[in-house]
Amino acid sequence: MISIEQELQKNGINAICPINTFNVNEIAMHTANLLCSKFPDFNLDYNDIFTRISRLNMYIADMPSGMSDACYYYRNETLYFRKGISFEEIKNLAFHEIVHHFQEIKDSNGNLRRLGLCSYLKLKSYGLALNEASVQLMSSFANSEARDTVTYYGITFPTDSPSYYPLLCNLIKQIGYLTGFAVLFESTFFSNNAFFDKFKFLFGEKPAFKIQQNFDKLLDIEEKIIKINMKIQTKDMSYYKFKNATDTINHYKSLIKKTFFDTQNLILTSYFNARAKEVRTTNEIEEFRKRLYSYSILIGTAEDYTFFNDYYLSKMLEIDRKYEEITNKDKNYLTVVNKSKLSIIINSFKNLFARKNSEYQDVNNL
Repeated sequence: MISIEQELQKNGINAICPINTFNVNEIAMHTANLLCSKFPDFNLDYNDIFTRISRLNMYIADMPSGMSDACYYYRNETLYFRKGISFEEIKNLAFHEIVHHFQEIKDSNGNLRRLGLCSYLKLKSYGLALNEASVQLMSSFANSEARDTVTYYGITFPTDSPSYYPLLCNLIKQIGYLTGFAVLFESTFFSNNAFFDKFKFLFGEKPAFKIQQNFDKLLDIEEKIIKINMKIQTKDMSYYKFKNATDTINHYKSLIKKTFFDTQNLILTSYFNARAKEVRTTNEIEEFRKRLYSYSILIGTAEDYTFFNDYYLSKMLEIDRKYEEITNKDKNYLTVVNKSKLSIIINSFKNLFARKNSEYQDVNNL
């Protein structure tokens, strides 16, 4: 096993100076306050959390361009922050990295075995991107970051984290809306199976693992783009090599777009197909309609993306047929009055993308 110093150097991290005790304590106070106030269901003890954070090593460091402005190394329980960022930025960034510290589960030899939603088997990780996305969503919520609608890779989407893992945060919020954010954040922080058990139950085991794999794929492709961009910026290249590099980046960008929509479509269909089969009453049908309609404000879109619109229309027709079956079976009605299928579809579809935040507090308030 390589030493900690060698591992840091391999990743281009060079510690410059430690953060002084006063500032470390301020970071600890800030993060402990956020954890206890924003996540009351965790039942955390403020003094214990503050003490554990204040004992962590924290350094200002030179870090490679394209890398995150902060990182946590579990082997020496140390946080590193990029030289040049403000102390307010450090406090906000610290939340994400400190959650990693509380997540870690090690074996008797000090090797990492679990980190929130991510499991480690020998040298391979499973669910790393899913975990990073959930931790960042927690961080954005804790720091009250402003939501924004952004466009990356030809995809326009709402995100709680425009600067860090924006695509992954969009997808994890879609999942959290369907599973419940409480179980997502609990499993993320305490590294337990509650979220993934519910994830598999609601979406199906095969789709759940495929979604997890696609998260890792998206993270891996973005890291490849960052590395190629670093080479372009730091090395002299011939025209042929430069063109090859830019062509590769464009290929990866197209792959990100495809993988994002494949993942979004799988989240959508695996959950709502299963729920549509379960509805038995008119109240359940109305709840299904509202849930699918509200889901529309979370999705990513593109000029050539029509899948959600088509799926929404087909589900409304399917649910309308169920509604008619249920109401027509009720012998107590002397007269059964049904809305026409066409009017139901037109009325529900007409305002599908009229996204008024005030109408969807259940979605936007974690």
